[in-house]
Amino acid sequence: MTQAFHGGRLTEAAREFGLPAKRLIDFSSNINPYAPAISPEQWQSWQEKITRYPEADAADVRQRLAEVYRIENQYVLPTAGGIEALYLAARLFVGKKVGVIEPAFSDYARAFAALGEPPHRVSLTSDLWSAPVASWADRLKPFSVIVLGNPNNPTGSFQSRASLLALWNEPWTRTQSWIIDEAFLEFIPHSDQETLLRDLPDNVIVLRSLTKSWGLPGLRLGFLATSNRRWMEQLRRMQPPWSINAVAQAWAQSFLTSQNHEDLLLGLQKLHQGKLRFQARLSRISGVEIIPSSANFFLIRLEDSLLDSALLHQRLGQRGLVTRLCDSFYDLPKGRFLRVAVKSETDNNLFAEAFVDICADLLRRAA
Repeated sequence: MTQAFHGGRLTEAAREFGLPAKRLIDFSSNINPYAPAISPEQWQSWQEKITRYPEADAADVRQRLAEVYRIENQYVLPTAGGIEALYLAARLFVGKKVGVIEPAFSDYARAFAALGEPPHRVSLTSDLWSAPVASWADRLKPFSVIVLGNPNNPTGSFQSRASLLALWNEPWTRTQSWIIDEAFLEFIPHSDQETLLRDLPDNVIVLRSLTKSWGLPGLRLGFLATSNRRWMEQLRRMQPPWSINAVAQAWAQSFLTSQNHEDLLLGLQKLHQGKLRFQARLSRISGVEIIPSSANFFLIRLEDSLLDSALLHQRLGQRGLVTRLCDSFYDLPKGRFLRVAVKSETDNNLFAEAFVDICADLLRRAA
């Protein structure tokens, strides 16, 4: 499978590995396996909405998002996934000096490059991935806009709300604008205490995705939040009408409730415990390092030079286990990293058994 910017490319994986797509287990995309269940009858009722136009401004969705995520209605802009929120936010800062904290989700840089102004890459070595944001201060001062994934994709590192607010109390940060992508924030424990949606500073834009935590990657629903009225007015003018499709609107009106959100968070606690067991099991494998992660995925760094990520990706794929080959991430050495999602206990165990077997076989053959 040709290296690309995103995981979840199962049609291509099925062709490459010669397996039906239904036999593949997708560890390349970071979707919650414990999201609240949706019945076929519910889906059928929502699908009937496709014969009518949705609300042009998705006002009902905005209100539901505000209620569930406990944020003021006027601070919220529903978007077609977190990706539309990102590309809209980038358009606010044409002509500004933008710094993207790397390694990072590839579309941060692509969103600005699409405007004809590629951003600057603020490269962090692995020893700084989980260091407090204040330790990066000298690298951040030259920029008027900073883009940060929190938790970061692909490293899984996380900056606490307290550490970010402390940095923003520094005088030199007061002229800066920040885009904080919280697409994976719900996967950390006590996420409601860590989100910047609480008491939003007016120099910050928060991006959120419902794709991952609610287990609905094909529905395309997310939102952008900012307390900056001027920015919000510009964003609403830039966003095309009917950005949120009729099925997504119907899902939100019926299913995006505080009770379902509570059920979602309970499922994420189960996922977190499964992640700890999964990481611990893989950490016992000789020749690899599991990078600690706050999100629902983690990086596997291949420390033994006899192991190659492309070969491991291929061998796992032939067993129906699709991983995210990380060669396309800026600043990650080629051939050294795989990113693996946390899935159900059964799937995690299947992956761990296969990974142990394949690594042992490759090392034995090379000896």
